[in-house]
Amino acid sequence: MQGMNSPDAFWSLGFFNLWHPVMVIILIAIGWLYLYSVRSKLGRIPSLKAFFFLAGLFAFYAAEGSPFHAFGHHYLFSAHMLSMSITYFVMPPLILSGLYDWMVDPLLKQKSVRSILHFLTNPILGVLLFNVLLSFYHVPVIFNFIMSHPWMMVMANVVLIFFAFIMWWLVFTPTEKNTRVLTDFQKLGYVFASSVILTPACAMIMFADHFLYIKTASEVTVLHFLPPLQDQKSGGVVMKIMQEIVFICVLASIIYKWAKKERDPQANDLNPTSDVDLMQQPDY
Repeated sequence: MQGMNSPDAFWSLGFFNLWHPVMVIILIAIGWLYLYSVRSKLGRIPSLKAFFFLAGLFAFYAAEGSPFHAFGHHYLFSAHMLSMSITYFVMPPLILSGLYDWMVDPLLKQKSVRSILHFLTNPILGVLLFNVLLSFYHVPVIFNFIMSHPWMMVMANVVLIFFAFIMWWLVFTPTEKNTRVLTDFQKLGYVFASSVILTPACAMIMFADHFLYIKTASEVTVLHFLPPLQDQKSGGVVMKIMQEIVFICVLASIIYKWAKKERDPQANDLNPTSDVDLMQQPDY
């Protein structure tokens, strides 16, 4: 978060810094390629999975490429934390939910990729790596160092996104071939554990009675009811609330699918494993 002299200076950042048109072009290309591939493979585009994937792309842009991202980066720590929450807790589940097995199976046939993924998706490592890294990221001395070096910001974001996908892979596994698969009961425990592990880092920010982060202390007050110290505390609240909302929705989804499989073990319409099964599903 880099402070600016006044709120009016926000619009002086320029079109490219505010809207990131290159990112827009790349994301549109990815979305088009996804729809084209699904249409070519299946002869149609099942709307539910397509919605998940495209929503994931939109969430990524909103969090990392829109003016909201720039606003959080320069002015409000709470907006910055909201952007991070969307990037790490909302975007990966949506993207993984939109993928088909035939999109990832060729990659997992590579022994090196399969070995690395098998190691990283050990449930204990999967739940610890991302949450511990995100917690360390918010340790004041580390956060202040990263925010002072733009290249470190980019590197930290890439690393956290990668491990966020690793964490969510075990919950929204797009394929059952050549990868670990958790039972629904194990997924419930996995998600609950993830929620608990991140709590101390959020609590540290929420209950701090002094400035933890240099950039937050020097930021301009743009909302009179949210001075910098209160903004810092609100950042911890925002991340924890966003995390809990997502995790509650995920837990509800797991329980729903579990109950549905208990009623009809042959039904698997939310995660079809073969093209034949998928073609037999009704379009949502």
